[in-house]
Amino acid sequence: MEKGQLAPKPLRRCRSASPLPPRPPLLNQDQQVLIKRSWHRVPHSSVGKSIYAHMIARSPDMRAMFGGENNSADRHMRHFLGLLQCAVDNLNDMEKALQPWLDLLGKGHGGFSIRSKHWDAFGEAIVTAVSEWIAPGKSHKDTVKAWMLLSCFLSDRLCAASRIAANCPMTTPRIQLITLMASGPPPSLRFEC
Repeated sequence: MEKGQLAPKPLRRCRSASPLPPRPPLLNQDQQVLIKRSWHRVPHSSVGKSIYAHMIARSPDMRAMFGGENNSADRHMRHFLGLLQCAVDNLNDMEKALQPWLDLLGKGHGGFSIRSKHWDAFGEAIVTAVSEWIAPGKSHKDTVKAWMLLSCFLSDRLCAASRIAANCPMTTPRIQLITLMASGPPPSLRFEC
């Protein structure tokens, strides 16, 4: 070491350099049970249609995004059901189980002028649609709150992924989205209707 230069100090290990503790799950056990119980009451044949109707009611400009084609709206209604079924099946670890699929879905929608308000309308429509079939009672409020947490998780992740895609547009978002929809969710997230 040359004279006049300071010797580097060894790094001190401090609390801020410690690894983060694992995050608790988004939904506690009670909330997961409430969602699963209420999901069994929801008529799966009509929940997608109900979500679609509530989305359009909240944000009428979304109707044009579906291209005015009934088959596009019908296809999305089936995908809404599939997304919710996968979420309900993976409530104990949604980050790990759903994040890759939500990222891909959100990025695939990045080229379609979908904004935060549209994802918010989607999340609100989920809660409104499911609330139609939740039985009244003392746990009604807690069940709605649990569904709100779940729908916020879904819409926030989809929104974040589509925002990233909008800032870094894919060259062929429609082809990638069609490929995703044709292949469906990852094998760990497949469901039976």
